[in-house]
Amino acid sequence: MLCLSISDSFGQNRRKSNRRARLEAAKRDNLQKIQEINKIIEKTEQKKEVSVGKLNAIGERINKQSRQIDIISENQQLLENEAQELTRVTTELSGNLEKLKAEYAKMIFASAKTSNKFNKLSFLFSSANFNQLVRRYKYLQQYSEAREKQAVLIQKVRTELLAEQVKVLQKKQEQASVLREKITETQSLQVLKGKQSDVVSQLNQKERVLKNQLASNKQAVERLENMIARIVEREIKRSQERERNSRANDANKSNKAESSNKSIAMNAEESKLATSFSALRGRMPWPVGSGFISDHFGVHRHPVLKGIKTNNNGVDIQTSAGNDVKVVYDGIVQSVVSIPGANMIVAVQHGDYFTVYSKLSNVNVSTGQKIHSGQKIGVVATDNDGTSEINFQVWKNFDKINPENWLRGR
Repeated sequence: MLCLSISDSFGQNRRKSNRRARLEAAKRDNLQKIQEINKIIEKTEQKKEVSVGKLNAIGERINKQSRQIDIISENQQLLENEAQELTRVTTELSGNLEKLKAEYAKMIFASAKTSNKFNKLSFLFSSANFNQLVRRYKYLQQYSEAREKQAVLIQKVRTELLAEQVKVLQKKQEQASVLREKITETQSLQVLKGKQSDVVSQLNQKERVLKNQLASNKQAVERLENMIARIVEREIKRSQERERNSRANDANKSNKAESSNKSIAMNAEESKLATSFSALRGRMPWPVGSGFISDHFGVHRHPVLKGIKTNNNGVDIQTSAGNDVKVVYDGIVQSVVSIPGANMIVAVQHGDYFTVYSKLSNVNVSTGQKIHSGQKIGVVATDNDGTSEINFQVWKNFDKINPENWLRGR
């Protein structure tokens, strides 16, 4: 029973160790993201003026700091559970040790009565017959062996007890270390929240500037949306013309249905490309190697201006200055243009899907070029506020799709 109990305890500790290993991996991953965001914040702080980009970076830093505290708290609870389990095992071993020592004391006392040769011989030769003598001899022999085994078992349990007591001490030291770490991270979180409040306060004093920026951004968004819509419309017309020519050469043209004016009539190669692109949902690579989503898809409140809502046809991804921008899948470049407020823009077709990358500089591709997944198409642009971010959009024909549902977890 003793060995089974200890074995079960060790099995539980192994499972908890695996859980802690996963927590440590999550902690390292989150720390790496914190370091990336810190670099982004440092870049924005090189400019004396505060910006929405800086506010977004601090907000994401707060999110990651909160996540770090959650991980530490979970690890803290795990350590507490392990400490309780070790204490339970230690108490159980201590109780077992006392029982073994008491039993051994009784054996020693009983053995003392027959410790000399005369008592043993008297015990043997007082047997009623030879068979009883043999049984008494075996009893004395087994009793002696039992005492020796009991002594070995006592030593074994004493050693295990000492080992568990050392583990309890180590676990308490780990708990103290984790508690100090949590206090430090919580203090850092409060500092970040104070910095966030200061930035919001300063931005509130720049309401007119922010509204002018918002109006300029709105115009850029409208121009970009119109540009994409024209590309889609052009490709639909081009595909329909190709389909009409195909039907004119087809003896069974009457059996072919007319394609819709709202979707691209794809050939076999384009259809295969679109199908494989659609399989990227939830596991699409990010167009930049590092960074975070600073502005989400759809309509939402402005981070500073009260009562004002903004609309994003894609997502803004804030990253480090000079980062490469890469296409997320194989396709054909359908447009490379410059729009005021959106810098350089690259639109790529993937069958009846389109991905659009704006706020680029130093574009490396040209219209009509076939490109492959992961190929560099440009470099992220940095605005006057020191914010480096791209706008990434996904369209299917004329329908705008939320890229967050497609990008793999980061």
